[in-house]
Amino acid sequence: MENPSFPLGMNNQNFSSDIDAFKQQKKKAGRKKIEIKKIEKSSNKQVTFSKRRTGLFKKASELCILCNVNIAIIVFSPAEKLFCFGHPDFEGIVESYLKGSKVFDPPESRERSVSYEECNKQYEEAMKKLELEKKNLRETETLANKGCNRRWWEDPIDQMSQSELEQFMVSVYELRRKLAERGGELLMQSMI
Repeated sequence: MENPSFPLGMNNQNFSSDIDAFKQQKKKAGRKKIEIKKIEKSSNKQVTFSKRRTGLFKKASELCILCNVNIAIIVFSPAEKLFCFGHPDFEGIVESYLKGSKVFDPPESRERSVSYEECNKQYEEAMKKLELEKKNLRETETLANKGCNRRWWEDPIDQMSQSELEQFMVSVYELRRKLAERGGELLMQSMI
């Protein structure tokens, strides 16, 4: 006899096995264990490095706090960028290691460890800005190449509208300013 609390065709036993099957599917969709081997594709190397570097530095920081140890880590990325981590003071730890001294006396340890993190952050922001500028340059060059046969300064000005004349005048003044600036740079270089 069917249980009246379940819809027709379902019994308590089938329902609980369906729930177990659903739970098993959920468990499989989580994090997967990856095989540790060398990554061949350079873009994958960079992504993996970026993700795991922060984890490495975080674990090193936790180890310092838990075990009261001093740690210095120097890492070069696949793109050959330098990343450093030191707790409590990177330079002090490296200096004591190079001197062979087991005694470590960190000067202003808190301020320096924060400054390294801040420097790395500023460096990453500057690299993002540089990539954005490179992208803008490529787009500008593409637009310039499309119109490379056309010389805007040779266009007849008597056929231009008021707004086109104003834009033309701004462009001429900007060109004049850049030429004067570049001429000054070349003059300074020739004097040196």
